[in-house]
Amino acid sequence: MYMLKTIFLKISNIIIVSCLTILGFAVSCKKQPDEYGTPYAVFKVNGNVTNNQSNDKISGIRVIMNSDTSYTDSNGFYSVLDKWGFPSDQTYYIHFQDIDSITNGSFNNLDTAVHFINPTFSNGDGNWYSGETSKVFDVKLNPKP
Repeated sequence: MYMLKTIFLKISNIIIVSCLTILGFAVSCKKQPDEYGTPYAVFKVNGNVTNNQSNDKISGIRVIMNSDTSYTDSNGFYSVLDKWGFPSDQTYYIHFQDIDSITNGSFNNLDTAVHFINPTFSNGDGNWYSGETSKVFDVKLNPKP
């Protein structure tokens, strides 16, 4: 009796191992693409910089957001962006600095924040790139006394 039980267990083990081996090879043959990375999105902030007293457009103002730096053009327009932002609520601190002082007058620097709450993204690729979003943020600078 002991001998029959041992033979039965050995045969059962061989059948189970064979089935698992065949199943393992069958499943492993289907190639799945490897995905590494993190979701990201482009956040753009643009607008106009004007004189708080006269509403004149101010050119030559340096605008810094994260690692992007821009300068206002002759119409006071600027645009800065973050190419690698995480696609969720974001707060960006922006520094406006008058660097030419006498050319367009002398203005006080301004440190401010722009908030993206529940941003909607467009032109994403359906994978890691969620797309881009933008916000218009106009600024008025005070002249230095």
